[in-house]
Amino acid sequence: MKQANFEKGRLGEEIACRLLKEKGYLIVETNFRTRFGELDIIASKGNFLVFVEVKLKKGTDFGLPEEMITEAKLLQVRRTAEAYLQQNPSISVKFLQYRIDAVCIVLNENNTLKEARHYENVMD
Repeated sequence: MKQANFEKGRLGEEIACRLLKEKGYLIVETNFRTRFGELDIIASKGNFLVFVEVKLKKGTDFGLPEEMITEAKLLQVRRTAEAYLQQNPSISVKFLQYRIDAVCIVLNENNTLKEARHYENVMD
């Protein structure tokens, strides 16, 4: 089960990276881990450094991936993003602002892409 979740997560991140690149983002890093948690994707566009949370579901019978993004999850992402900025001062000085985005992905039963949605600045 853990391996299946890992592979599903990896697939979701690959889809999200493709989507972001198509929209003009540069991928800085993926799967950054600290004791606070993990950042799925760190990207940049213009003056923004963007921390991206990826949520993937197979089908929508049990809800949308957006429903998995809770306040607690966003706080964890923010804490992890702040740890990243502290550990990478050369990157943090290059960008005037940072924000947290989400990419929500729904797969068909055969693991093909049904839809992917990108939400900017999901935490004010």
